Amino acid sequence: MAFGSRFFGRLRARFRKEVCPFCFEYFHLKEAPFRCSSPPAICAPAPDSVLATKWNLTAPKGKVIPAAGYRREQNCPSCSNKTRKRICPHCHQDLPHTIGEFRNYIIAVIGAKGAGKSHYLPALIEQIKNGIGPNLGLLLEPLNDDTIKRYRRDFYGPVYTDHRTINVTMSAITSVDVRFPLVFSLLFTSGKRGGGRRINRAVTLAFFDTAGEDLHDPDVMAVVNKYIYRSDGIILLLDPLQLDGVRSRIPPSVPVPVKDHDTSDIIIRVSNLIRAGRFIPQDKPIDVPLAIAVSKIDAVETLLGSQSQIPPGSDHAGGFDLADTRAVDAEMQAHISDWNSRYLIDQVQVHFPRHAFFALSALGESPKGNTLAPVFPKRVEDPFLWLLHVNGLIKPKK
Repeated sequence: MAFGSRFFGRLRARFRKEVCPFCFEYFHLKEAPFRCSSPPAICAPAPDSVLATKWNLTAPKGKVIPAAGYRREQNCPSCSNKTRKRICPHCHQDLPHTIGEFRNYIIAVIGAKGAGKSHYLPALIEQIKNGIGPNLGLLLEPLNDDTIKRYRRDFYGPVYTDHRTINVTMSAITSVDVRFPLVFSLLFTSGKRGGGRRINRAVTLAFFDTAGEDLHDPDVMAVVNKYIYRSDGIILLLDPLQLDGVRSRIPPSVPVPVKDHDTSDIIIRVSNLIRAGRFIPQDKPIDVPLAIAVSKIDAVETLLGSQSQIPPGSDHAGGFDLADTRAVDAEMQAHISDWNSRYLIDQVQVHFPRHAFFALSALGESPKGNTLAPVFPKRVEDPFLWLLHVNGLIKPKK
């Protein structure tokens, strides 16, 4: 990134409020304490009462060093070594090292139980890294060691290495791990004279995998799903096999899951949560962009018809394919209406004026029991790129 862009980015950070990607509380950068980053042999770790209270993390950590305004580093009073590791003033989780330079964008991936959220995340991340990312000059990288380990263990490993389905996501009430995001930096690059790549812009992305059951109780949502109303964009996965109009028409060869809560109920709870969290009156629209993605589209391809725009896939090389998105949006709304779920569309149009409907398949085909065939995702990048587009981060194709 050019010096001027970096300088003005830091200058803007002095005035804006940051949001912690763990507890979702706002703060000014000058309020963020530091944590000693010296090895334990040099500076003995100490208990952190805030981590213990907020997260039930009782293991000793590097000593907490008081905030020092907008200084980018601070000396530990115990060992005198400098540290650049900043922590959230509210919950004491380590903040991304890009804090103060790049803005955090929180992307929420939600949906009813069994909608495919856990499989969608690794399919999306790998598609950005190895598929569409190079065509758009996007480089996605994990920001911390926790993200590297959890992504490999809980997402990439099962799907791409072991070829098995991911276990059902535990409720955030019973599993602290679920409350932590997968935090990535997204670099926007271009070629430069003489070879190599230039970083033109960077943002921090926090992805969440929410248990479907956590969206059934408004009180639980208000406590553990606070990130939803702090989000810069929401991807709502809609399982077509839960729609009555699909279940009655699907061929007998397609396994139909047990009926779960209606997606329309989730839209009600999510809109109520956002209105309460952002103090939006009931008669005002919600400005958070919402991408409604019909998942498992491979299971219902026989219901799409021969003129469907879905099977060919999208082409975002050189920019976001807005024309394709509009065509798919219109088609999916028509299908959802035909599947006796027009009410869901009406809800979205009333509460979320910035919305679009998508279709995707994270795996490419239905698993056989717990076994997966080699994964060939379809259109998993479309809703994510649309959210980048509406947030002003990527431009449409000419």
